[in-house]
Amino acid sequence: MYAIYEVVMNTEMYEIGLKALEAKDYKAAARDFAIVKRELDEHDEHYNSVASYLGLSQVLISNRNGLLLCRDAASSETRDGDVFLNLACAEWQCNNRKRAIDAIRRGCEIDAENERLQRASDLIDSRKRSLFQYLPRRHSLNRAFGRLFRRTGDDVDVHSLLY
Repeated sequence: MYAIYEVVMNTEMYEIGLKALEAKDYKAAARDFAIVKRELDEHDEHYNSVASYLGLSQVLISNRNGLLLCRDAASSETRDGDVFLNLACAEWQCNNRKRAIDAIRRGCEIDAENERLQRASDLIDSRKRSLFQYLPRRHSLNRAFGRLFRRTGDDVDVHSLLY
């Protein structure tokens, strides 16, 4: 006979990781989320969430493999908008503005009620009218001037997107 048992997520360590992330102790957060992830089965309902927080924590301590982990977690997520917020933050940290905006939009599609996603969207996705309205938005003049007058994003960091 086979013993069937369910592994329960270590919620205490998960909460400690969340607090460490909020306190900007990214190494501790990465360590805590790694412990939780190790204990989870890949098919657990919390796996993508934990993996995305681990990936974001890794990106914040300059481990670029964390970005791949965030992307992988988001690729199979269907319910939790925070997974996409974490991906957006990781992309933002790696200076991938367009990918960050795309991640937030995908997150809003699956979790339209997520207030954190809505706030992050307001912070980084601010398209203005084209300067030369008689030209298409993708015209080289509109694109060049759009980049020139775009907010630099200096006031937006990962922490302000998350909290």
